[in-house]
Amino acid sequence: MGRFFALVLGIAALTVPWRDAEAQKSWNAFRWEKDKKHVALFNGDQVIWQFNFDPKEDKPYFHPLRTPAGLDMTLERPADHPWHRGLWFSWKDINGVNYWEEDPAKGVSSGRSLIKAVKTTLDKHTQTANIAMRLVYADSANTVLNEKREVVVSQPENGGYTVSWYHEFEAVTDVRLYLEKPAKYGGVEWGGYAGLSFRGSDQLKQPTFVASSGWSTQADLTGYGEKERWMGITALNNGKPVALVIFDHPDNERHPSPWYIWHAAGHNLFFTPSLLFDGPLALKKGEKLRLKYRVWVTDGEVDADAIEAQYRVFAQE
Repeated sequence: MGRFFALVLGIAALTVPWRDAEAQKSWNAFRWEKDKKHVALFNGDQVIWQFNFDPKEDKPYFHPLRTPAGLDMTLERPADHPWHRGLWFSWKDINGVNYWEEDPAKGVSSGRSLIKAVKTTLDKHTQTANIAMRLVYADSANTVLNEKREVVVSQPENGGYTVSWYHEFEAVTDVRLYLEKPAKYGGVEWGGYAGLSFRGSDQLKQPTFVASSGWSTQADLTGYGEKERWMGITALNNGKPVALVIFDHPDNERHPSPWYIWHAAGHNLFFTPSLLFDGPLALKKGEKLRLKYRVWVTDGEVDADAIEAQYRVFAQE
């Protein structure tokens, strides 16, 4: 499957200096593992990242997702929300059908995000992966939305790497993309989530949310809803600093995106660029929606200047 955006294949990760000498010594032990349900990059015997695409589960996702030094960043199917899948993309509501929450007995939602085709291209020299996919969104009777997706994972180097998401959705019928109205607009306290989402590992301690406007917080929070070009977390994992940042591309609909956060210290860590936070989005039959996001995973301490440098590279694509 060819590219459907004007993209740059060679994605160079701007990263902070390496912080872990022991990890650097073992940096020559990369290998790939691939089967019909997942693709993973190993450093020695440890998974650095794994992308899962079991067609029985719908909704492809990354878990585990680790820093180059091997520190966990994601949480998969926690008891409080078993449909949370590390780093993944999911709509909330399409034409009144739920595509987010799942039946615990079946492990899938009422609205299905069906994986129809996957093609992986892996570079054993640079450890770069290109994953092209075709998905179909369907209710119990009809297909409502088709998607072409590419996920590109850059070479891990200098303590970090990027995961880029490129989506092209095409409406098969008239479509209304929606979510539960957030409290900011008179809705429920927990409303406002949908799209590319991150659920953080329980090993992430003392997390700080940071955003492009200069806003930051360590406080418990449900909602937020402000527009930002990027948002991320810095935290400690086993006493070592790590960070994960999500970038919203300037070509995206409703850029800069509103963001949704769900954080309670010691309990949960979740955030998403919420395209639909301010209201539903309608697509006429045959109309297309293109979205581009990038996720930066890194060891070490990072500041706003380092994050902004990453964002500028992505914004120019």
